[in-house]
Amino acid sequence: MDEKKSNEELLGEHNSTSVIECAVRCQRECSLIGFNPKIKKCRTHTKIFTSGVSNESGWRYYSYNSQDFTSRDCKDLQTDGHLNSGVYDIYPYETITSPVSVYCDMTTMNGGWTTIQKRIIGSLDFNRTWTEYKNGFGSPEQDVWVGNDVIHQLTKENSSSLYVSITLQNGTTLYEMYNQFSVSNEAGKYQLFLAGPATGTLGKCIHVKFLKLGSNYVSHRDGMLNTVYTGGYLSGMYFSTPDRDNDRWSDGHCAALSSRRGGWWFNDCHYAFLNGPWSQESWWSPWDPVVESGTSVKGTTMMIRRR
Repeated sequence: MDEKKSNEELLGEHNSTSVIECAVRCQRECSLIGFNPKIKKCRTHTKIFTSGVSNESGWRYYSYNSQDFTSRDCKDLQTDGHLNSGVYDIYPYETITSPVSVYCDMTTMNGGWTTIQKRIIGSLDFNRTWTEYKNGFGSPEQDVWVGNDVIHQLTKENSSSLYVSITLQNGTTLYEMYNQFSVSNEAGKYQLFLAGPATGTLGKCIHVKFLKLGSNYVSHRDGMLNTVYTGGYLSGMYFSTPDRDNDRWSDGHCAALSSRRGGWWFNDCHYAFLNGPWSQESWWSPWDPVVESGTSVKGTTMMIRRR
């Protein structure tokens, strides 16, 4: 039905800058959308029309499937019936101008996970600028940072969990899952908020004996949420990159050190850091105390899912 116009089963006509904006107006009521880029107009119809059309230059029509345009994240896609893991387009922004391609994990812990970080090839340099971490880089099929703006959009309602996994060179995969994860906007320096309960195999139970009380205390310790070092916990930290120092280290810049060289929520400096120099001894403590050197790492993943 290109180059034609119809009023059959018409829901409405609106100003629109793109077919995506038109699709957002359509939502779940219609089966057909028309878009004319010359006059920046869109038309929504309840069904595919078969009569009553007239010639008018510039109109193009698209069969509409609502789930293709209104899925905010991988959990939405799973709810709409997409049950296979793979790359999908999501629409995390309130005003949609373009889709974001992400890898959806539909199997781990019942699926619905949106991947925000992945390193499985090792050829992509994560020593990037503030702007690159803001906008994202890489490929969702391989190594990727989805972008801090996207992470903020997906977690700003404070209702997301975080799943972290590290695969070792011997093939063993360890994980940690946190009940609460969110990241603020750029004005807030992409501040990290992380809370438990934390469960998994990346954490380590430590035994502390209180001499005065004469009793033992067992704590589940992990590299991001709770460490025995005050400079190790990452919740509440601002994001830093080699060109933007927002850490708490008064004597230097964590993201610019040779053992870091990448963006992260550094404290003073860290006991968990997944964006370090790939497979190098200088990648110190990817996840203390379980993974102490980057030479042990074969792959990493960070995924989020709305609760």
